[in-house]
Amino acid sequence: MKNENFVQIPNKMFIDTNNDEKLVYVKLLQSQMIGYLDKDNRTTMTTVPLLVSLLGWSKNQYSNKKVIKSLNGLKEKGYINFESTQDVFTVQINKWNDKEEHIVPVDWKQSGVKFSGHTQIRLSVIDNLLEGKDFTLYSYAEYRTMKNHQYRICYEEWGFILKVAKSNAFNSVNNTEVIVKVSNGFDSDTNRRETNSYLTFDSVEDVKEVSLKPTYKVQSSKSVVKEEEPELVEDNFGNFEEEEISLKAEAKKPVVKEKKITKKQANELENKMNEFLGNTMENNIFKKMASDKRITSVEQAMEIQDINKPMSLEMWKVVQDSDNYLVRDYGNKKLQNKAWKNKFGAELDEAIHKDKESTHKTKFMSKFLYKTITEYYEDGQELVIGADKLYDYVSHRVVSKDDDDTYLAGNMLPDLKFIKVTEKY
Repeated sequence: MKNENFVQIPNKMFIDTNNDEKLVYVKLLQSQMIGYLDKDNRTTMTTVPLLVSLLGWSKNQYSNKKVIKSLNGLKEKGYINFESTQDVFTVQINKWNDKEEHIVPVDWKQSGVKFSGHTQIRLSVIDNLLEGKDFTLYSYAEYRTMKNHQYRICYEEWGFILKVAKSNAFNSVNNTEVIVKVSNGFDSDTNRRETNSYLTFDSVEDVKEVSLKPTYKVQSSKSVVKEEEPELVEDNFGNFEEEEISLKAEAKKPVVKEKKITKKQANELENKMNEFLGNTMENNIFKKMASDKRITSVEQAMEIQDINKPMSLEMWKVVQDSDNYLVRDYGNKKLQNKAWKNKFGAELDEAIHKDKESTHKTKFMSKFLYKTITEYYEDGQELVIGADKLYDYVSHRVVSKDDDDTYLAGNMLPDLKFIKVTEKY
């Protein structure tokens, strides 16, 4: 644990960045650690599609725009700088003052909330933090975990950090597995239940031990917000901006000269990063789907999620009845994607049709397992046939059922009078 690699994020980011921006920033930090780093200027080379892949997002234009929006946001706030996002481009990761303090006035705490220093995030946990707002939840809980005290975080503070309303923050905090609530304690000054403190899911400290630590207070306990469970409402995601995002460099910011590299070098960059990170997106998705024991490989997980791959009949059946919500959600979104349907839909529809026909035929034929099926002709001839031939007659509508034991022949079989079904024994 002590020698494990990590990335550092400035705690000021909790004030002015959203979850996507933090994730993009962390992936840029990761990429500069694997050989594509100008150590003097803290620069790294990347591409928008590569960042999409590393973030575990679906490979489409919407995800590309989300990455560009996050890059632009980080640039405007002074965390990074770049000239363009075309092809392979160079990003400068700007230095920050670790001693600088930022105090944000809020209406639920008289002294405001102070941010300073940085938080270390271990590389081994990042792939578990790519869904929803999990990265912000984890990193803020890690920031506020103190050695000798508890730092209690009310839902108003979570809302401020997550950039959502208090009620939506309640949803996010209580529907994630990346942080653990330490929920006991009573404030004798106010006669109220203490606000919760939180640990990260991989914390080595025991929850009970943490609950016994004294509370870290920067104000009188009488001003502590009473924790109440707010009315649950759906998260307010907002509409994503569809217009092109301006990428013009600000005049006062340093200009990073873009390094021209060949297509071969660009491919080598992407291959090396994917090799080092172990195909982050695919493995992360597979881990989250693996509770369904029918999904046994990364390739099968990608059949369910990746719109650039066809879906087999086997995985289609998994999507229909899986107990894993992500399997159903990823699969149904892919099946409804117009581009995917145009490219692969017909092939899957044919496989589904054949499977349904096979299932229907098997069910039909099983009824005649212990029966004898006999054709009776006009000339008195009798011929025993199998259930598969009777199925063909029925499916092509050349015979019609008269009763449970008799099928009458139609005009297409003029010499056949009827077919009789009798017990074999």
